Amino acid sequence: MFQTLLVAHDFSPSSNRALAHAVDLAARTGATLHLMYVDRTAEGVLFEGGKAPPDDELQDRFEERCHASLAPHDRSPAEDRVVCHAVRGVSPAPLLVEKAEGIDADLIVTGTEGRRGARRLIVGSVAEEVLRTAPCPVLTVRQREAGGASGSTDEAPGDDASGSADEAPRSAVEQIVAPVDFSDLTEVALRHVAQLAPLYDVPVTLVHVVEDPTMPSVYEVNASAVRARAAEQRAEEALQSLGAPIEETGVSVSYLVHRGQTTSTVVEATGHRDTLTVMGTKGLSGLRRVMLGSVTEAVIRASDGPVLAVPASAQGASPADE
Repeated sequence: MFQTLLVAHDFSPSSNRALAHAVDLAARTGATLHLMYVDRTAEGVLFEGGKAPPDDELQDRFEERCHASLAPHDRSPAEDRVVCHAVRGVSPAPLLVEKAEGIDADLIVTGTEGRRGARRLIVGSVAEEVLRTAPCPVLTVRQREAGGASGSTDEAPGDDASGSADEAPRSAVEQIVAPVDFSDLTEVALRHVAQLAPLYDVPVTLVHVVEDPTMPSVYEVNASAVRARAAEQRAEEALQSLGAPIEETGVSVSYLVHRGQTTSTVVEATGHRDTLTVMGTKGLSGLRRVMLGSVTEAVIRASDGPVLAVPASAQGASPADE
């Protein structure tokens, strides 16, 4: 499933958490780790004095820092299955996507600051840009709010404020939660769930949200409630049908059907630190994404655990609504 992992590594707290999950997944699958640093010169953390080093020195310094980042995980850039890439560029996201295509990556792993509101709209998010354009699934890990200042790019390796250079950031996964909307994206995402659950040896929960429309009081509210309950029952039956192949692998699967607004309900169900959320994404971009929003991006910005976003292009899915 995942044999080549590309990890965006800038030494920030979220990047260190993302690296921990990537190393753990590589250990479970035997995958090759590619660590990539994009030096934006003015913001570079691998040199001092305001003067950027030559390309070969940039590469050497990145590998040296990677030694320190990987040491708590008992890994080293000297290993055959660890490769370091230091490049220069103004915009990291296109370079990460280009590298993923060049090495035929099966997964991109990146940290994210989880910005919200106006600041996110103005500054943007490298992780979200990668998510919209990546040729493969993307695993994002958000910086915990209890950590250092948001946006810091020169933190010593460690897990948030409590970590240290000698301690590996936490990468535990205790359950997998998969929001289900019964689209083609669901099928693609559940293929990954079926493969990941045995790897981590954890239970799976499939979640579906029945939209709860707001109705004027003059409508027949009781009748709408009956229809909603019937919809919930049909949804649970459909979930059980989707979960049956996963259960056949020996994985424990539970089913949750909620009534409410999709985005807020999914965020509440998936946002726990040791929960791996697996979701399909259409990779919407431009005006349509701004107008319609994205449940996946909302989960990524709010979740305290890792989120695996599987694009519609993965394994031949057809994004019919794009």
